[in-house]
Amino acid sequence: MPIIKEQQTFMKGEWHGFFQNQAPITLELGCGKGEYTVGLAQRYPHRNFIGVDVKGHRFHKGAKDALQMGLQNVAFLRTRVEFIASYFAPDEVDEIWLTFSDPQPQDKVGVRRITSKYYADKYRQFLKTGGYIHIKHDNPEVYRLALLEFGDDPRYEIETHTFDVYGEYLTQQTSEWQDILQIRTYYEQMWLDEGRVTKYVRVRCL
Repeated sequence: MPIIKEQQTFMKGEWHGFFQNQAPITLELGCGKGEYTVGLAQRYPHRNFIGVDVKGHRFHKGAKDALQMGLQNVAFLRTRVEFIASYFAPDEVDEIWLTFSDPQPQDKVGVRRITSKYYADKYRQFLKTGGYIHIKHDNPEVYRLALLEFGDDPRYEIETHTFDVYGEYLTQQTSEWQDILQIRTYYEQMWLDEGRVTKYVRVRCL
């Protein structure tokens, strides 16, 4: 099975055929080195995972790791997130992870901040009702705006959130969620080493 799909290939509505199963699909948008994509794929072999980033060299490591591990439930797509709705059909995706994406502090409207309501409108085009958006980030403003924008949108429900994943919040989660939330990206580990605090928001589509 091929592991990387290039930007010129439009796969809208064809991803289950690509994976040769009807299992749920999870996206990691702005995936960087693909740590969450590969980490989740290891933990859930009966689900499908796609890492998306504009620069192929970023997810080269994740693709290489997936190949070496023999993972058949992983793919990587090279494209800009603003074009993401061109690649997925309505109800084709079950879950989205946004992990330490560029906070774009000067972007007050949200047209470049992929955790914004502007992008949530795009995600809703292909995310199933009952599906989830996960935001994991060190930036307090990204966290604040996520709570504000998703909290004001009747199409979404904030199911849980925390200003400090690795504080008391983590100990209150099930062992499964503790495992999932402790997957760390390259950037998260770098920020943690600098003493920054990881925030988390989980939003459900209504």
